[in-house]
Amino acid sequence: MTRSLQIFLGTAFAASLALAGCKGKEETAQPNPDEATPAVAEQEMSGTESQTDLSPMTAQARIDDVTLGHAVAADHSIAADQSGDDFAPGETVHLAMKVGDTPAGSAVKVVWLGPGDARIGDETKTVATGEAYLEFEKDTKGWAKGDYKVEVWLGDEKVNTENFQIVDAKNAGK
Repeated sequence: MTRSLQIFLGTAFAASLALAGCKGKEETAQPNPDEATPAVAEQEMSGTESQTDLSPMTAQARIDDVTLGHAVAADHSIAADQSGDDFAPGETVHLAMKVGDTPAGSAVKVVWLGPGDARIGDETKTVATGEAYLEFEKDTKGWAKGDYKVEVWLGDEKVNTENFQIVDAKNAGK
C-alpha cells in the first residue's frame, strides 16, 4: 500500500468517525434574540424590516418534518408507526414539527381549517430553549366527516400545510 493511499484512507476513516459522532445528536432551539420571531402575522408581507417579516427561505429552513399522527413520543415527535392522516370523529389529531433550527423565543402558529376552508381554531406556541420538536393537538369531537387541513405559520410566512380527513372509525388510523 502506498503512503498516499494510507494517508487518504486514514483521513477518510477519521472523517467518517467525526460524522458518525454528529449524527445521533438532535439539534435544539437556542436563544438568539436578533433572529427570533416573537409574533406571527398570519399574512405574508413584503420585506424583512421587522422581526415578523421573514423571507420564505428562512422560514422554511427553520421548521422541518411537519407530521400528522395519532400519538406523540416523549420528545414530542411522531413515530413513523403513529403517523397518518385519517382520523375518526372525536379522535385527537397531533401535529409535530422539528424546531431545532428555530431560534428560542420564536412564535409558531397553527390554523385548523375544516371543509370549505372554514376556520375551526388556531393556537400559538413559543419555541423554548433546548426544544427539538413542537407539538400541537386538536380534539375532533363533533367534527363531521370530510377534508380538513392545518397551516403552520412562522413570522409572516406559511411554512407548511398538512391535509387530513375525518373518516368512519373503521378507516381511521391510516
